[in-house]
Amino acid sequence: MTKSVRFAIHGGGYIAKIHAQAVADTTGAALVAIAGRSGSASELAKVAGVPWLDGEDGLVAAATRGEFDVAILCTPNTMHAPVGLRLLDAGVHLLVEKPMTTSFADAQALADRARANGLHAATAHMWRVDREATWLRDQVAAGAIGDVYRSRGCGVHVGWGPSGWFTEARLAGGGAVADMGIHAIDTLRFVLGEPTAIAVSARTDRRFISGDVEDTASIRIDWESGGWSEVEAGWWQPYADGPESSLRLYGTTGTATLFPTAVVKGAGGDSATTIAGPAVSKVDHCDPIIYAAQIAHMVDVVNGAPSLLDACGPAAVAIMEAAYRSAASGTTERVPR
Repeated sequence: MTKSVRFAIHGGGYIAKIHAQAVADTTGAALVAIAGRSGSASELAKVAGVPWLDGEDGLVAAATRGEFDVAILCTPNTMHAPVGLRLLDAGVHLLVEKPMTTSFADAQALADRARANGLHAATAHMWRVDREATWLRDQVAAGAIGDVYRSRGCGVHVGWGPSGWFTEARLAGGGAVADMGIHAIDTLRFVLGEPTAIAVSARTDRRFISGDVEDTASIRIDWESGGWSEVEAGWWQPYADGPESSLRLYGTTGTATLFPTAVVKGAGGDSATTIAGPAVSKVDHCDPIIYAAQIAHMVDVVNGAPSLLDACGPAAVAIMEAAYRSAASGTTERVPR
């Protein structure tokens, strides 16, 4: 029998509110606490009608008492690893906002601790539970466009960008790459069938903001298969090739796109055949239904189903870390494993 899963959220900002609503909208899930030191966290607790816990110490104490099953971490990125380790040792699963951590070593530490404790350390790469992304993954796996030798991903905000801790390196660990690019990186890995990255070259810049992180980046990823991907990341850009995590795939017998989602078999022209992806009704591109699907997936995982969100966190962080090293060194960097 499927058991109801209790969630606690650490943080009270924009994404914490979305997660809180997603839990409320999901059958078999219950929000039981909000933790944080900020006024926004205590206010979110009031709105949600759940207890407020005093920061990470209060959250860990509640976890130790067995008061919830899954902690959703919506704090600044540099807090994910130290808080996550404490929570795993307290006996609860994690759903960590992206990036999982700010270094590959920390991501591996969380993954290793979770396995050692018989728990899950999932990363909120929500496009992995999106119907369109899943359909395209299945099409690629079935050989609909042959061998994919080149691909492109977009992680760009047009005309806007985040503020606050997102623009401070000591809290965010990076800028547009850590915020937007990592979604495109992970969605590429998901749709392409989890390829192994071997090398990354990247260039970053700051053109639009006054913080100390990048707002513009271009990344090339070389895959062990011999193919490669290009990822654009940015805030406040004047143009984007598509919405968040939109992709274009080039195969030996056709092409494919995600958002809009379709497969084109053949070389184009009158001989090409276009297969449209599933029609998904969304109010916004990053619609709340995706976050609710992610919570539903976590409910299934806690009840014994395989996780789509455990292994992806460290793999994406490894590529992100190599991109930052490449941008600093001006050379191609190997991806840690």
